[in-house]
Amino acid sequence: MADLTSPNFGFLASHDAQLVRLGTLAERYFKEDPATCLIKLRQYGETLAQLVAAKAGLFHDAQEPQADLLRRLKFDRVLPREVGELFHHLRTVGNKATHDNEGNHAEALTALKFGRELGIWFHRTFGAGKSFSPGAFVPPPDPTAATQALTAEPVSYTHLRA
Repeated sequence: MADLTSPNFGFLASHDAQLVRLGTLAERYFKEDPATCLIKLRQYGETLAQLVAAKAGLFHDAQEPQADLLRRLKFDRVLPREVGELFHHLRTVGNKATHDNEGNHAEALTALKFGRELGIWFHRTFGAGKSFSPGAFVPPPDPTAATQALTAEPVSYTHLRA
């Protein structure tokens, strides 16, 4: 797979490469397929919630339904109310995208921002501390811009040998 870096999710690499991968893939799918973007963000939310549970000593099973896990984390006061709401948002829009193929660009952009906010909360809570400053959210790049740039480059085959 191509380079998996993201200005919005790259800071999570010190915790889990899968978080960076899922966040980056969500960004890549944003323009062309917002429903797939939402599915990737749901997967990101599941992974992140499991990591939260593990860090809090409350992880039971990777097969535990996301809604149940989030309820337990809320009950045990691991998740602040606002953080729990962001997790539930990713879960519900991801479910609609998965089961009903629903999702538009506005929902996907909001979910990307919420996913990043969850990552920042996690990083500050379980890593870098409250002083971590991630910078501004960077909107996903337009994939057609890269295609246009490559198309405009002259092609040279002089380096190939027969």
